Amino acid sequence: MTVLQAALLALLYWISQAKVWYGFSIMRMPLCIAPFVGLMFGDMETALKVGATLQMVYIGSIAPGGNPPADEGLASCVAIPIAITAGIEPTIAISLAIPLGLLGVVLENVRKTLNTIFVHKADEYALEGNGRGVRLCATLYPILLAFPMRFVPVFVGCLFGPDAIQTFVNMLPQWATIGLATAGNILPALGFAITMIVIGKKQYLPLFVGGFFLVAYTGLSTIGVAIFGAVIVLMVMYFLSLSDNKSSEEA
Repeated sequence: MTVLQAALLALLYWISQAKVWYGFSIMRMPLCIAPFVGLMFGDMETALKVGATLQMVYIGSIAPGGNPPADEGLASCVAIPIAITAGIEPTIAISLAIPLGLLGVVLENVRKTLNTIFVHKADEYALEGNGRGVRLCATLYPILLAFPMRFVPVFVGCLFGPDAIQTFVNMLPQWATIGLATAGNILPALGFAITMIVIGKKQYLPLFVGGFFLVAYTGLSTIGVAIFGAVIVLMVMYFLSLSDNKSSEEA
């Protein structure tokens, strides 16, 4: 991996976590980062495979109180290029990237702690009637502070990581390699389990389980499942509206 590629990946991670616009924050997700990495390295197939598998790991991830349990953006910006450049199996690359996702949480907590400086500074500007200073404390300064915290870890990890990780993987005994691959296969199932917990409504669980086994036994693509899901939702809404209208007429 070249210095330029490592720098671009680090820049991509910083941009994906900048949250300049709320809707833009979804770029931190593995499936959003994967196409950029695939274009950069000319291997879109591997990038999307790793990104999709990693997405399943974090599909049920929520951030209660604004505190995410893992940094899927950091994991993506490291796992995907490692899988491409070092020729590591996606499941093994994901297993190696999970700790990096936890490291990203530590960096995020440090960033939020340092950002309190700008909060107090904004209070001072507000007392002075300095609206420009308040806006800078709320937008520009936090983004600039986050730059080295986002850029450096990915740059160093991507520039030196693939060779080091490949050497480490080659030194692993067969039982350890099999264990990592098994863990990589289990993590997506954990993501689905978290999703079932997040749903929270028992009446919707049969639809979730039915959709899962529909894919498992028919090989239906994600787009096909989405289409069938949308049709079922519309039908349920239609019958519920008919039921509500009938109840109102009888009343």
